[in-house]
This record gives sequence, structure tokens and C-alpha cells, in this order.
Amino acid sequence: MNAESLTVDLNMPRRALQSIPQGALRLVCREGAVWLTLDHDQQDVILNAGDVFLTRPQDRVIVYALQSAVLRMEALPMEQVAEVPRWRWLPQRLRGRPAGPALA
Repeated sequence: MNAESLTVDLNMPRRALQSIPQGALRLVCREGAVWLTLDHDQQDVILNAGDVFLTRPQDRVIVYALQSAVLRMEALPMEQVAEVPRWRWLPQRLRGRPAGPALA
């Protein structure tokens, strides 16, 4: 099997917690909403249905389902790995959404 074409859908009930090992991935929230926390990154990310997030090879991600959700994980082709910017959460800020959950 070609690792570059690997795609997995993760069905998560509300409040489910999942650890995703290190790897360059394209994460697509297909349904619901998930909260992503990355090792060694102070910025958390919330994905709603239709949102996309790219991880770098060294990123390990913890995913928490804010509601029932389907998260698609796609392995990134090697030529796209170098293109993943450190400021990958910026599009959420530009759309007016907070890039992470507000803490009380």
C-alpha cells in the first residue's frame, strides 16, 4: 500500500479522546467539531465541519470531540510536507474564529 494515499476516517462520539501519532497529515473535520492539541505548541485549534488542518512530521496530536464528529486523516505526500507552515492556524483567525478554545 502506498503511504501517500492512506486515508482513515475516525468516528468519535462526543467527549472522545484520541491520540494521533507523529506524522505529516491532513486532518479534515467531516462532521461535528474537534479540539486539537499539539505537543510543544501553545496554540490549540478547533475544527468544525469542513475545516482542514495540516500537521508536520514531528507533530503528535491529541483530538477531543466537542460533539459527535468524523475526523478524516490523510497522509501528506512528501512534496507537501515542507509546505506546512508554523502559522497554519492563521486562517481560522482571519475568518474571525478563535484559533483555540477560550479558557475561563
